[in-house]
Amino acid sequence: MFQLYLLTVLSTVLTGVVLATDFLAKKYESFANDMNFTRNAGFRLILGIVAFLVGFVNLFKTYEIDIAVIGDLLPSLAGMLGGILLLSDYVSSHKSKSSSESGGLAEKVERFSAPYLTIVGVSSMIIGILHAILPRLPVL
Repeated sequence: MFQLYLLTVLSTVLTGVVLATDFLAKKYESFANDMNFTRNAGFRLILGIVAFLVGFVNLFKTYEIDIAVIGDLLPSLAGMLGGILLLSDYVSSHKSKSSSESGGLAEKVERFSAPYLTIVGVSSMIIGILHAILPRLPVL
């Protein structure tokens, strides 16, 4: 299905761009001016949900010549991981100030993943671009 393939590539690359926005903005000043929409909480929430769902569905999608489950393993994992990171970022940023529970799952995920957001973002962009260029390569 070409639509699922296109959604996989777009959601993986977009998730990578959103996760690596701070790194890319420091490196390229023109990027910071053009990508202000990536800081929008609603956009991040919707992209996180779409990336996770597309990654999950694509994990079990098989093509004619692929091995079951392994066909799009890296794009699926990158989409699901990026989706989880975006969703945890949204939940932790919208947590009410009055409830100061430090044991929330979203806070734990964000605290653990904060140093690796740039690495996951750049990796997701590379995986998405490689998946677009080499669509029939097993695991990619």
